[in-house]
Amino acid sequence: MTAWVLMGIGGFLVTVGTIGVLRFRDVYSRLQASGVSDTAGAVFLLLGLIAQRGLEARDATLALLVVLLLITNPIAAHSIAKSAFTQRHCTGGRE
Repeated sequence: MTAWVLMGIGGFLVTVGTIGVLRFRDVYSRLQASGVSDTAGAVFLLLGLIAQRGLEARDATLALLVVLLLITNPIAAHSIAKSAFTQRHCTGGRE
């Protein structure tokens, strides 16, 4: 039961992040929508998979993937934001 709740939360967050990417116009808003919710959604999905199978030795791979996602996704979002800032991308209506 706990596994399904975690995976449901993860699926919801990934869906919200995808809608945010499609809905927002500028790079920074899209990064906020995708960076935060997709990272949290993927972590919840992986934790749900770990909870569904029970704690086994093979779950160390999924736990390592959770750690890597928590490290690399914010770094990637920051790199994209810095690139957009240095290339002076428009922030919506302002220039």
